[in-house]
Amino acid sequence: MLKLANLFRPKSKLEYEAMIAYFHRLPNTIEVNWFRDGNFIIGDIFAEGNKYMTQAISASEFIDMVNYTLLAVYNIPVAYQKELLKYKKFRPSIEQFDRLNNVAIQKSSLQFEKQLA
Repeated sequence: MLKLANLFRPKSKLEYEAMIAYFHRLPNTIEVNWFRDGNFIIGDIFAEGNKYMTQAISASEFIDMVNYTLLAVYNIPVAYQKELLKYKKFRPSIEQFDRLNNVAIQKSSLQFEKQLA
């Protein structure tokens, strides 16, 4: 917890306790099943028994959209979203990202765990 506490020292008027609470509001793990449809990558995000959808054009944008979707559905205030994304993101492994970035692969799934910077 000490490492987490050090990361979230607010540099602005954001409240430290709220930042920690919002971080812990997010799920610890998610699964994303994705497929390509033309130029788009479309994904179903499964988190804590719920299903959400997102889409993007590039692999990098898709990962960002997965994160933004989760911040929205878990009701993280906009003021805290940018700060949380600096320190925590759901990120695929290098191999998973390569598959997502490879246009020859038409569908797959990703397993994410909550990670700090």
